[in-house]
Amino acid sequence: MTRSTAATGAQLLQRFTRVASSFTKPRAVQVDMLVQFAEVPAIVRIRDGRVTEIVQRGVALQSWDFAVKGTAEGWSQFWLAIPPAGWHDLLALNKRGALTIEGHLHPLMAHLQFIKDLLASPREGAT
Repeated sequence: MTRSTAATGAQLLQRFTRVASSFTKPRAVQVDMLVQFAEVPAIVRIRDGRVTEIVQRGVALQSWDFAVKGTAEGWSQFWLAIPPAGWHDLLALNKRGALTIEGHLHPLMAHLQFIKDLLASPREGAT
């Protein structure tokens, strides 16, 4: 991990936290997911379709249902107002190697649109 990567990851996490903390949709989503921005991880707890907590410290000892881990470039491109082709979607990012998906995939696939919307919420120009 380089100093610049850690700073970029921290900035990405800060951007995500600022927007995602108030994310809510009327869905019965109950998951704990690990989201990693470059080398900086966070646990996002979702209850009844609402982000209830984003844990940034002590992540190594936390359990989670699934993980979404992206490179700094991957998140930066994904969050552009109009992402380029191949950078526009979580599965496209996974295909190009800029993002990995790990863990128990059933809750991810059962609530895929919710998770996609949550992770895209910091996108430039998003409301």
